[in-house]
Amino acid sequence: MAEGNGGNETNKKPGVIPVGIKVGSQKTVIAMGDEIHVEETCIREKENPVTGAKDYIIGNDASELYGDDVTYMLRGGLPATEEEAELLRIFLGEVAKKYGIPENSYVTYAIPSTELEEGIALFKKVVSQVPIGWSGKEVWNDSFLASLALPEGLGILDRTYAVINLGSTTTEFVAVRKGEIVFSMVTGEVSGDVVDRWIKNEIMNLTRGAVNVDLSTAREYKERYANLLEWKNIKETVQLFEKGQFTFRLDEAVNRPVERYLDGLIDFVTLEVLPSLAEFNFKIYRLVTGSEFVLTGGMARIPGLKEKFETKLSDALGSAIKIRVPDDPLTASARGALTISTLRIKK
Repeated sequence: MAEGNGGNETNKKPGVIPVGIKVGSQKTVIAMGDEIHVEETCIREKENPVTGAKDYIIGNDASELYGDDVTYMLRGGLPATEEEAELLRIFLGEVAKKYGIPENSYVTYAIPSTELEEGIALFKKVVSQVPIGWSGKEVWNDSFLASLALPEGLGILDRTYAVINLGSTTTEFVAVRKGEIVFSMVTGEVSGDVVDRWIKNEIMNLTRGAVNVDLSTAREYKERYANLLEWKNIKETVQLFEKGQFTFRLDEAVNRPVERYLDGLIDFVTLEVLPSLAEFNFKIYRLVTGSEFVLTGGMARIPGLKEKFETKLSDALGSAIKIRVPDDPLTASARGALTISTLRIKK
């Protein structure tokens, strides 16, 4: 079901609201009508200092208030334990209340590929307990769903193509033939989280160990300043004991790790993925490399990354490769999920 064939549970009712939800390890995206909402996939348990009652702060509020002291319950892509599943249930329930997702809705969830049946079973258990999607629920691969956010929408299902999903904890490659995922490969060695750690270390190196930012701040710097089209001279100044003010180039601290990430991405695709795909099915390999690659996920938002990836990949393969990116690749999977939900309701 999580590999793109889609599993569904349907009970048709009038006035059903279609919803698409991408549940990511770093961010959760909700697409409903013309509205798109993005929340950090995290939670913080707290105790009322007066009453002692347990309460939870979720998403962006939790991240802004507590930084690295929050729990990201899906670092493995899907819940791996009953505890993580329970935190995800609370999180999704609070998200549903916050954005007014009705019970009488049809919800398509976008999740990463996995071979762990336990994770899929726990995720299904969670969504069955969240009071939305009473008219139907489906679970699809998020990389595949992102391709449905391209201008041709469902029309892309007539073709054979590849999707590269640049996620927070993993990078996933899927080959799609006529709407079916026929090959997939995942790595955790090339990911947004890795870049965050590199940025943190780069800042320490540039400041000779004087500045040690947390990973949340490193991620914020990446999302705000990463730009491979133009390295703008962006400086950060910090007050240090005895040494007074210290200034360093923030653009260098961010863009050097992003370029290193891009080199790793090229190696993953050319040295691991494509040789494996050729060995698995040479005909699909020829169709994919002769067609186009869809680049999606949060890292694909970085200005210039698509263009540099296209150039480097074409050079590595010795042929012109076309790269396409959906409008706002961070939210593409949720919008593709919304397309599925809308289609189900119409039928």
